[in-house]
Amino acid sequence: MDKEKDVLGCLSPFCNCEISENDEDIIKALHDKFCEDFIGGSVMLDDQRVKVKPYVYNGAHKDHLPEWYNGLTEKFVHIITREKKETKRKSSKKIREFRSERALRIHWIKPIIENCNDNRIRRFKCLESAGNEREYFWFLKGYMVVVEFINPDIALITGFCIDQDNHAYYMRKYQNRIK
Repeated sequence: MDKEKDVLGCLSPFCNCEISENDEDIIKALHDKFCEDFIGGSVMLDDQRVKVKPYVYNGAHKDHLPEWYNGLTEKFVHIITREKKETKRKSSKKIREFRSERALRIHWIKPIIENCNDNRIRRFKCLESAGNEREYFWFLKGYMVVVEFINPDIALITGFCIDQDNHAYYMRKYQNRIK
């Protein structure tokens, strides 16, 4: 009898190089995989489908991204970018910047959610400042997935790398978890 494949143990970046926001072929291949998983397919969490609204991104000009980003799925662009550090303090003009490490791991989201009870994933819930409850899946290889129950659905909120800049923050969230 064959042993079940260790999906989490096999996860690696999409390619072995850093990419930029201009690598159209790679980014479109990643977008296709994301849409295959979440728009065309189904990602299941505790027998419930994780939903992604198929809204179209149209903020390339505002975020200083190539124009061909317009038309990609908004959640995909959200996940492969992050709010630019200098804009976090300014409420009026927030822009997002491309992050290669996020893009190259976006295909990790589905296996992390679907294997969330594996001992390499810390699964926990936190009450956010707005009063909503979010569930976190901290894959110990350094990647976090966040979902939220928005009645009647479970919605994908984001996925990102845990690094030196945010490790302590998420460790505190884990220590102060509600479940």
